[in-house]
Amino acid sequence: MTMAMQESEARTWSPLGPAAPRPGQPHPRLVLTAPGFVEIKPHTASGIKSGLTQLAGRLRGAGRTVGVLATYLGVDARGRPIRTGRPGFVRVNATLVDLGTTPVPTTAQYSRPAQWFYLGLAPVPPKVDHPPVDHAPAFGWAVEPIVQRQVMQMAHLQTKNRRWVPLGGPGRGPDIEYSELAQFYRELAQELRDPLYAEIASELEAMAA
Repeated sequence: MTMAMQESEARTWSPLGPAAPRPGQPHPRLVLTAPGFVEIKPHTASGIKSGLTQLAGRLRGAGRTVGVLATYLGVDARGRPIRTGRPGFVRVNATLVDLGTTPVPTTAQYSRPAQWFYLGLAPVPPKVDHPPVDHAPAFGWAVEPIVQRQVMQMAHLQTKNRRWVPLGGPGRGPDIEYSELAQFYRELAQELRDPLYAEIASELEAMAA
């Protein structure tokens, strides 16, 4: 196999992940119980490899162990992958990455559908001006906000005292951060030296206890 063929195979390798739940079937929930990051990448071998590497690095840098890799795949209304043109939907999948059990995550370790959560089909509004699906990474930048919203709607942050922080963009760190509200206000109090924020942090911590 030539290098060009290997690169083509890497771009198009695309296990769909778990099957979509049938009508009336319970939807498996992605539950997040500790602060962490979400990386968003195309659901291809090269995209998953890049996402795992970036996510592991961000988690280590922040002293955290568990994060989420969310992936997108351009599909039609029936969930079938679209290789060219403008898809009407993106299929969103996600998997938990735990450095405590997998210190060096690899693509091969995340090739089984059972390891992924299906987060649904997110419609791409016709008014959204985006390039064709085969024009990566421009397509990914265009649909990233749509994928962010789908992740935040479908994943569950355990306890009410947590928040989503949409981030992202080329070279701008993780795509989403989920963190403790109490932690956020505590850091804000220290930065601004404002006792009001420290009081809010204390109240939130007491509510979560």
